[in-house]
Amino acid sequence: MDLKPARLGKSGRVIQVEVVGSRRAVVLNGFNIRGALGLKDTLYTITRESNPDGSIASFTFHGRGFGHGVGLCQTGAFGMARAGRSYEEILKHYYQGVEIRRAY
Repeated sequence: MDLKPARLGKSGRVIQVEVVGSRRAVVLNGFNIRGALGLKDTLYTITRESNPDGSIASFTFHGRGFGHGVGLCQTGAFGMARAGRSYEEILKHYYQGVEIRRAY
């Protein structure tokens, strides 16, 4: 029936989400919600669209960043590595247009 960020970290990332159902409400880990919904980060806001009767018709998640905003997301890179991506694929995903070569 509703989703609400229940606890935010100092950076504004969602640490816990309250999931409200018809029988009860539960608080879930924000990182687990991120994974279950396929979100790229826990730095997001939720907008609700309502039906004429006041019930919620839909939720829209608005992402506000990927990691620290200066480069590679450690969590994302870890997930890509677990999925079998090579270090070159991971680096080129985060740093598009780069050439990876030996410098020594």
